[in-house]
Amino acid sequence: MRSWDISTVFHRNEVVSIIGPSGGGKSTFLRCLNLLETPTSGQIIFNGVDICDKKGDLDRHRQKIGMVFQQFNLFNNMNVMNNLTVAPVKIKGMDKAEAEAKAIELLERVGLADRSGAFPSQLSGGQKQRIAIVRALMMEPEVMLFDEPTSALDPEMIGEVLDVMKRLAEAGMTMIVVTHEMRFAREVSDRTIFLDGGCIEEDKPSRELFANPESPRLISFLDKVL
Repeated sequence: MRSWDISTVFHRNEVVSIIGPSGGGKSTFLRCLNLLETPTSGQIIFNGVDICDKKGDLDRHRQKIGMVFQQFNLFNNMNVMNNLTVAPVKIKGMDKAEAEAKAIELLERVGLADRSGAFPSQLSGGQKQRIAIVRALMMEPEVMLFDEPTSALDPEMIGEVLDVMKRLAEAGMTMIVVTHEMRFAREVSDRTIFLDGGCIEEDKPSRELFANPESPRLISFLDKVL
């Protein structure tokens, strides 16, 4: 049975990339941060509260933690506007007109204001992922989690999603990103964590990690992916 050894702190307005080999625990770790996976031990402190405490209000905390998955998970029977507004209206009690105005504003930011009436089947992969990012932003999260958001995309579509993520980072959004995009990790992230075998091998400022890797396992990994 895998023995996990993970202890780290994520700071407000920080962008952190998590890299490492497949099967190293990156996605499981990310999913633990909003309890889509339940840790068997330890604590996850968010805004001073241990969200692993069963007495806490997990749903309230989850509203503050947006997540974007590898697959887009859009509702295929709803158009873009309904995909974006259903949660804010039903969960947060936002007025429908207010939600629609906010959706248009965010769609303009990602270059998709003209697609509000389209259905997911009418969108490219890159467009779907940008919509998925907007859907998470509609809930006004304090933190955004990204689980390999470009891994299901064709190469020419990856850039348009990374551009949106870069703009979010520049705007000060707190982001934790599991990624295979080493350029994004090195150039956009404030810090990069190398995770292997359920353990943090290195955790340091991104440019330092890529310029001066210390762990033999990280050195070997970078030799293969760069």
